Amino acid sequence: MPHKLNAVHPRGKDHSSLPEQPEQNSSVQKPRFPTSLDSQSAAGGPIEFQYCAESDIQKAVQWFAEYLRAEREEYYPIAELLAGEWRDMMEGYFQSALLDQVRVLELVDERVANPWFYPKAREKGFQHLPDITHKAAVTFLDVVVFNERMGSRDLFHGLVHAAQLRVLGVAEFTELFVRGFLLARSYFLAPMKAHAFALDARFAANPGVHFSVEDEIRAWWQAGRYGSASSPFIDAT
Repeated sequence: MPHKLNAVHPRGKDHSSLPEQPEQNSSVQKPRFPTSLDSQSAAGGPIEFQYCAESDIQKAVQWFAEYLRAEREEYYPIAELLAGEWRDMMEGYFQSALLDQVRVLELVDERVANPWFYPKAREKGFQHLPDITHKAAVTFLDVVVFNERMGSRDLFHGLVHAAQLRVLGVAEFTELFVRGFLLARSYFLAPMKAHAFALDARFAANPGVHFSVEDEIRAWWQAGRYGSASSPFIDAT
């Protein structure tokens, strides 16, 4: 069973004083992304864009990576290795090396707080940021933290993200995640998340029918389905 924490969430270091990277020259053309998830329906409709400087995107990637590492360091010492029936259930989907490394934690009377950088991100114009406190679980590198009781599908989903991080590395994962989120204008439709949802649905629909999550991740990555840092935005105007 995963370790359960019943305590006030310790916030650790104050990141508000972190030095920011210098801004790019304002004369450089800035990529653009839609300002509203509702601005384009499935049936089509008007799209609104706002400018987003590449320097701001890089800051967001940096903030996201720092957040994942800091939260991992906070939760890792009190989380427990995946064991027993939970471990057995995930065999055949994930490599043993990952299952040997990953840790899990159920929170009690507490939830994971939203990232410290959200106010800064909103000031830069980033929208549709997910409310982490309402997520069933959050993966911090190799630690999966549950806001609610751990379930098999939520565990599988969390392990997919741990596998993505293991296959791609933190730098590539955070870069593609942030750019995919901006392009999709939705946390749930970002390719990293969409793939995790597709794989956990496949797991739930056919229990016991094993497949390699790592192979699926590599296939998406190599095919460019997670996106690209070189051409992340579409200008539809």
